[in-house]
This record gives sequence, C-alpha cells and structure tokens, in this order.
Amino acid sequence: MIPHAIILLGGKGTRIAAHFPDRPKCLVPVAGRPFLEWQFDWLRRNGICRVLLAAGHLADVLADYLAARPADGLEIALSREPEPLGTGGALKFVEPQLTSDPVLVFNGDSLAPNLEFSTLWKIGGGFFHTVEKKFPHCGKLFMTPSAEAGRFGTVEFDPDGYVTAFREKSAAQAGHVNAGIYLLPRALVAAIPAGRAVSIETEIFPALAAQRRLVAIPIPPPLLDMGTPDGLAAMTAFLARRPA
Repeated sequence: MIPHAIILLGGKGTRIAAHFPDRPKCLVPVAGRPFLEWQFDWLRRNGICRVLLAAGHLADVLADYLAARPADGLEIALSREPEPLGTGGALKFVEPQLTSDPVLVFNGDSLAPNLEFSTLWKIGGGFFHTVEKKFPHCGKLFMTPSAEAGRFGTVEFDPDGYVTAFREKSAAQAGHVNAGIYLLPRALVAAIPAGRAVSIETEIFPALAAQRRLVAIPIPPPLLDMGTPDGLAAMTAFLARRPA
C-alpha cells in the first residue's frame, strides 16, 4: 500500500514571515501558486492520495484556504497542534490519525522535484520493498548531494547505508544534506515522547543513528528550500520553468 503522507506545517517561518505576515509559510506564493500546491502536485504525480497536514501557526488561515479549494482527487485532513510541538511532537500528535505503516513524512518548506517515489515504490519488487526487507525496523532519511552542503549541515553514513552522524553548518562546500523527507515505521512514531516539544532532527534522529536504526536513502538533486528569502527566490526561479 502506498503510504499515508504527513506534511509538517507547524513552524512560523520566522526568516520569511516578515514578508508574508498574514499567511502560513506553506501558502506563500511560489511561481504564481501557494507552495503547498506544488507539494500536492508531487503527491498526486506519485500516486499518493491521502495527506495529513500537521499545522500550527496560522492554522485557521490554512483551514479557510482548504475549505475554498476545489476537489482534485486528494483526500486532505488538517490537524492543529494546541501549542508548538516541534517536528517530532507534531508527528506524535497526529499518530492516532495515521493509517499506513510506514508513513511518509515531509517538511512543509522544501521540495525534491526530481524524486520519483512511485517508480521506487513498485509493489512487491520495488526499491523501497528491498530496503524494507534489509532494514525492517529502521527509519529512512532521504538525502541529496549539494554543492552548498556547508550552509545546511551534512549527513554522514557508512558503506552499509546507516546514518552515522549529523554535522552542523561548517565551511565544507559539498556533501549530502537532509532532504526533509522520511519514511518511518509506525513503531518509531509510537516511541516519540508525548506531551512536549520534540525535534526529529536534533533529538530523535541522532538517537536512532546511535542505535543503527536510521538509514540514508540517496535521491537526485535539487533540493528546493523556501526557508529564507534567497531560498524562496531560487525555488521560484526553478519552478517557474516547470509546468504546473
């Protein structure tokens, strides 16, 4: 079964919020459309029809947008966290609504446009089924090569594919960066602490890496990130050249 998708949308987007104070980051216009629509396009193109939006900041604005949005084959649910919970806490909060195992998790401010998930997820003999058999109880972190990896921090991994370390931003120019896409067994979601803010990136993943329970999955570049004004401009320029 194609996994249920969760998009993490709780953050305030402080680096671009001053330019768009009236809307959540996922509704910031990118190449003529709210960025969320580019993520929805990717989901439809890859055969993923169920998506849960884990919202926080300005969730009411997002709810109004979704209510006015025409139907297009996606089954969209919206969850509103009661307080800022971080990426891990937001995922834990929506755990009762998850319907697949594993689940596919996305950051709400980035896009890997050249990832063809549907091709890799061929029932029975696809790439991910091979990975699941080899690493049945591990989280899978998608990563992509970047010539500017030093700006983001890098993911290090061993010859078997296990993540070994996360390096903070440094002078290094090239390497692999976290693409903000994760394929996670439900058991890992169940183990996230409840009732408090939790970061997937700085708390959950380093612990899993130390236990050899986190596997790096390489995907093709580019990784588009709208978290900064420069990133938003680069994303807009790239997507303006692609059909909607």
